[in-house]
Amino acid sequence: MTTTPPSDPFLGKVFDGRYRVDELIARGGMATVYRGTDTRLGRTVALKVLAGLMASDPDFVERFIQEARATAALTHPNVVAVHDQGIAEGFPYLVMEFVQGRTIREIMAQTGPFASAHALEILSSVLAGLSAAHEAGFVHRDIKPENILITANGHIKVTDFGLARVISDTPVSDSTGGVLLGTMAYLSPEQVQQATVDQRSDVYSSGILLYEMVTGSVPFTGRSPLDVAYQHVNSSVPAPSALQHDIPPAVDHLVLSATRKAPNERFQDASEFREGVLRAITAVPPAEALTAAIPLQQTQIIPALMRGSDISAGALPVTKSRLTEASGADLSGGSKNRISKRVIASLLALIVLVGGGTWYKLSGGYEIVPDVVGKSVDQARALLSPSNLTANVVEQFSEDIPPGIVISTEPASGQKARKSKPITLAISKGKERYIIPSDLVGQDPNAAKKILETLTLVASGTNQVYDDNVAVGKVVGTDPAAGKQVKRGTPVTILVSKGPAPVTVPALFGINIADATTSLATIGLSLKITDQIYNESPEGSIITADPAPGATVPKGTEIKVTVSKGPPLVAVPNVVGMDVAAATAKLTAAGFQVKTVNKLPVAILNKVYSQVPGGGGQAPRGSLITLEIV
Repeated sequence: MTTTPPSDPFLGKVFDGRYRVDELIARGGMATVYRGTDTRLGRTVALKVLAGLMASDPDFVERFIQEARATAALTHPNVVAVHDQGIAEGFPYLVMEFVQGRTIREIMAQTGPFASAHALEILSSVLAGLSAAHEAGFVHRDIKPENILITANGHIKVTDFGLARVISDTPVSDSTGGVLLGTMAYLSPEQVQQATVDQRSDVYSSGILLYEMVTGSVPFTGRSPLDVAYQHVNSSVPAPSALQHDIPPAVDHLVLSATRKAPNERFQDASEFREGVLRAITAVPPAEALTAAIPLQQTQIIPALMRGSDISAGALPVTKSRLTEASGADLSGGSKNRISKRVIASLLALIVLVGGGTWYKLSGGYEIVPDVVGKSVDQARALLSPSNLTANVVEQFSEDIPPGIVISTEPASGQKARKSKPITLAISKGKERYIIPSDLVGQDPNAAKKILETLTLVASGTNQVYDDNVAVGKVVGTDPAAGKQVKRGTPVTILVSKGPAPVTVPALFGINIADATTSLATIGLSLKITDQIYNESPEGSIITADPAPGATVPKGTEIKVTVSKGPPLVAVPNVVGMDVAAATAKLTAAGFQVKTVNKLPVAILNKVYSQVPGGGGQAPRGSLITLEIV
């Protein structure tokens, strides 16, 4: 924490009889931030006071007030809360949640880039806060390391909605006369071109933030902000692994997807970006807890020269006419000389500070790097130790070198290395392989494609297949199959269900309806009786079917059948008392079969005593009539 200059005009004052100014935290181009106390509630707060020059500009005052309205509408654990707003002695101010933490810029200045797992963990929280802003209808427009705070317990907070704007508003150039707002190193192409800005601009800036967190630098630098602006508009952001070879492919994919030049080709909002980040977290090497990786020292105010990377990271008013000259822009005249003098003066000051230590580093502070390629990490450290050299291990995939073995060193073997700077050992992680995910079944093909691309695989197209269980149009599986390990960039075909395979209607004619129902159920078909008629076929047997046997139909098809009720009924003649021969002849003529049974051991009269079934009723034609004879 810096010591507050005694000349600070606000130190010790109480704003609006409530907010006491206790200590200076930081000064920025638009505002100064103090630690203060809400005397009414007895809590520590952060007081953001609009800078003197800006306080006299109505446009910036309105924008400053807009920050309060924008952020006050957000209630999210990953967004610094705004409690109040006011004007003290003509200077607008905000009362904000006081966060005891450090910015990503401060942490990286001390420790260097984050591990991929830590960077994704941080970005996930940043995007969670931005998602709340986007859902509330606001776009941040100034995402950068200085605006992301990390507390000692690893909690992430997005701050400084000073450039927040309602998404449906007109482009910023309409109200600022063509002046760019934001930090040039993180501006989206549409912000540089002063086009309409929406949530996809925050996606672009968040992609640049991820690039910087894993590489330690921004993708575009130049002699001036104009040079950087030109690159945003005309050059594609490179993959982080082009700068740091050990960065996982999943991180490359996220950065490239978030920073595409055309807004409609990026993630469409912070929520969609965050979904990709959560998937990527499972595809990168795990790391220690974020809290263990954050330095514990107190927050420091970093001098302007050391903050960021160079002049390209600053904000500069730029008009459209000047932007067109950016590719060949040259700072001439007094302005260029002033910048050069300031830079030279700062460099001279640094030389004075290091003093005789510089001579030491240029003379006896070096050692020759021994050959450790092909050794294990422990063996390499043992070979480096006699030379007082330490090692910083990074992992890389290798198709040829076994896991745990040194692939190369930086500096290389035989070269000089500073004793104070660790030797970078590139250690083999073995062959680069990715497992085809097994959780794609039932998903939409487009969602499956995004998951595959996050894992550096190539969704080469779709192929429709029959499937009994997965709904039509949803993913059945992949080729290669789930669980198989494949190389980066392997083409993967997404198999999409076109429903169950069709089946052939089996032979049904003459089969009993009960047996046919059981048989069809085993192949996914059902029966429906549409009619029953008398027929010479046995009762209950199938006479007709639609679709007919032999036809190919989808599973689940209902087969409509006609079932026989047996032969038609005819009247049974009454032949009781008639001579046997005459009775038999009459029944036969009516279409019946006749059977005679002697009632007595010997037929005496040879006449019909009784008949079954009896005369006067009906029976199926061809059925049997039994006659008793006496």
